[in-house]
Amino acid sequence: MSIVVIENQAVHYEVFGRGRPVLFLHGWLGSWRYWFPTMEVVAEHFRTYSFDFWGFGDSRRKNTQASIQNYSDQVIRFLDALGIDRVMLVGHSMGGMVAIKTAINYPDRIQRVATVGAPIVGDSLSWLLKLTDRPFFAGGFARLPWLRRTLFRFFLGETSDPAVNEVIDDSVKSSALTLSRAVSSMWRTNLQPELTRLRIPALIVHGGRDDIVRPNQIDLFDSIPYAEVVLMPSSRHFPFLDEAEVFNEVLLRFLKQVTPATVPKVALRERAAIL
Repeated sequence: MSIVVIENQAVHYEVFGRGRPVLFLHGWLGSWRYWFPTMEVVAEHFRTYSFDFWGFGDSRRKNTQASIQNYSDQVIRFLDALGIDRVMLVGHSMGGMVAIKTAINYPDRIQRVATVGAPIVGDSLSWLLKLTDRPFFAGGFARLPWLRRTLFRFFLGETSDPAVNEVIDDSVKSSALTLSRAVSSMWRTNLQPELTRLRIPALIVHGGRDDIVRPNQIDLFDSIPYAEVVLMPSSRHFPFLDEAEVFNEVLLRFLKQVTPATVPKVALRERAAIL
């Protein structure tokens, strides 16, 4: 375990491999840990990082409120603390929303961005997640760890990760307040009007059977010149676990691309169609 202090708060992170930096961002209820199988593969070609958002995993929350904006700021503070000038971002679910917002607001710090199952419009979240915005249900999550474990195990679906119990254990480390505020921020965030400001190559991946975030979120990128969309029909909310081999191939191809400053949209769409 590695620790870096950001804004007087300890942030847990892990790093593997050598080469150009790639930063993985986790989603709601999760931690860096569920990215580990993907990071192992990507670390054969790049230097991979992942940290726990404030209030999740082993990063404790003191004075920082859980929100998409604050987590985007945490990304930049993390890069500053580790002396990383530019990075490629890969974000899942809530982490994907954070990744897109960061890429839009800090194009000089983010070289490429990939999202997986990300809610671009917060209302695309399932009713189950929206319920946790209510104090009664958020409190139930806090009081009943078995319920949180069961729900997260359902979200994960089938996984070959032998340490899946460690992943599930991390799901009970967040407070009810953190969970509620994070969902509230996602639900009330709408990045669609900001997508036209996206000026770096983007890979947008979604599972066709996703029951947590509506797959129609990929349609929002139809008019975005730098976006490449990949729908994985057999996957649910965790395509990198459901179809790991296919996902890793798609992600590595994207990360390895050397793309000019201006990229014709047609070229990106053609490459996506080949998959």
